[in-house]
Amino acid sequence: MRPYSRFNRGYHYILTVIDVLSKHAWAVPLKSKGGSETADAIAGIIRDSKRCPKNMQTDNGKEFYNADVQRLMRKHDINHYSTYSVLKASVIERFNRTLKNDMWKMFTLNGTYKWIDALPRLVSDYNARKHRTIGMRPVHVTPAIAERLLDTVYNRVNIAGPAKFKVGDPVRVSKYKTLFEKGYTPNWTTEVFKIVKVQRTNPVIYLLEDYRKKSVAGAFYEHELHRANYPDVYLVEKVLRRRGDEVYVKWLGFDTSHNSWIHKDNVI
Repeated sequence: MRPYSRFNRGYHYILTVIDVLSKHAWAVPLKSKGGSETADAIAGIIRDSKRCPKNMQTDNGKEFYNADVQRLMRKHDINHYSTYSVLKASVIERFNRTLKNDMWKMFTLNGTYKWIDALPRLVSDYNARKHRTIGMRPVHVTPAIAERLLDTVYNRVNIAGPAKFKVGDPVRVSKYKTLFEKGYTPNWTTEVFKIVKVQRTNPVIYLLEDYRKKSVAGAFYEHELHRANYPDVYLVEKVLRRRGDEVYVKWLGFDTSHNSWIHKDNVI
């Protein structure tokens, strides 16, 4: 919404949130993606709605991974996580499309790009409309009804099966192709990571760390991981310098911060 900020008192963004069970949605205007402003917006939703989630999935943006938001997550004991999947969080993406469509209808009707004053009404209208998945209006879903939805609408969801990987397994991460990548581009990262946690969500997701024991932000689905058959074998892209029996190398698939000295006998 940045192109229209001058029509909306300097508000550039909209934070959108949706309860995946009841489909109840919220939207809060933001002037920036700063951690403090984002944390205040989330706290406001929790306070005003009198609802606090046990789990919260967001994208990997810095507006969520900062001291202010993480402090809020700890305060309310919220399990905050993200994934690196190219598949977006479909529920919130669908709401975002609906909200944008409603906005553009309003823009066309009113002949202006002003949305700031109409946002509460647009969200209220969404929550008052019958949702196809749950067969009722989100605004009418009470905690008791939500429990029943788990036994009716969502009873066809399969329980997560056995995890394919276990803690300690070495894995490579899928590199999704884009329209600009060549067909011969490898599908998996050269770098090998280690699984440090298996979260029994549905579907199962995995947390990783690199060889320097640095946590990898986000989480990964099983189809995004491939067991590394030779985790201790690394490819040398280029020998940069030599000194005695050592060579200074750049590793294929790693940035220059990983360059290192190794004994020449370790290079085949």
